[in-house]
Amino acid sequence: MHKNFTLDLIDRSILELLQEDGSLSVAELAERLNMTPPPCWRRVRRLKDEGVLKKQIWLVDPKAVGLEVAIFATVKLAAHDAAATEAFREQVKLLPEILECYILLGNVDAILKIVVSDVNYYERLFYKKLSQLPGVREVNSGVVMTEVKHTSKLPIDR
Repeated sequence: MHKNFTLDLIDRSILELLQEDGSLSVAELAERLNMTPPPCWRRVRRLKDEGVLKKQIWLVDPKAVGLEVAIFATVKLAAHDAAATEAFREQVKLLPEILECYILLGNVDAILKIVVSDVNYYERLFYKKLSQLPGVREVNSGVVMTEVKHTSKLPIDR
């Protein structure tokens, strides 16, 4: 996003609506914003061009495709030099079961969000892949019992 690029109220409204339903057509979006489609389309295009809107996707219900278990795993690395952490990062990217990975400051070096079909699958994943990732010293896993809130919608100020 360019330094001089600012979001006005209409831009923020577009972002709000598209985060709720990314399948809205420009005509539907324009109607909800009391606009005509051409200026609405130009605004959406500009938001895409500026990198504010990154991509359009469908969210899949994990349970509907047999992914019944969500796990958060914290990772401590044995070394923290650039090569060691880069090797860890690159290998994490190759494991499809890991949906999210964040490198942290503090007592833990990384946190991973993992989805699997069941705990037995996770056990195999843990021993064969996760604990074998480059530089991993320790992994602590927590199995999600209940999902209280799950959203990808950012709290955009209006």
